[in-house]
Amino acid sequence: MQTRTTNRQGTNIVLNCRVPVQRAQALLCDISLTGCRIELFDSHVNKGSTVFFEIDEKNEFAGQIVWVRGNEAGVRFMHRLSPAAMQVLELD
Repeated sequence: MQTRTTNRQGTNIVLNCRVPVQRAQALLCDISLTGCRIELFDSHVNKGSTVFFEIDEKNEFAGQIVWVRGNEAGVRFMHRLSPAAMQVLELD
């Protein structure tokens, strides 16, 4: 079993996202600098899909779906979460 290299922080943030072009909303259940667990509303994703999270009109981040269980999914970010994204999400 693979161990996490960064700690996750619980959240209740709802974000708009695209998977890859289908629009959806997701609840960020927990997040770290390198990934997150999401719960999707009225949408479905497949393992290996790319998801783009829209924080605001200037900030977004992307990741790859690494597991799916029902309407929950694990996401590994393409790049570590930026300080700007952390600030907008109030995680700093």
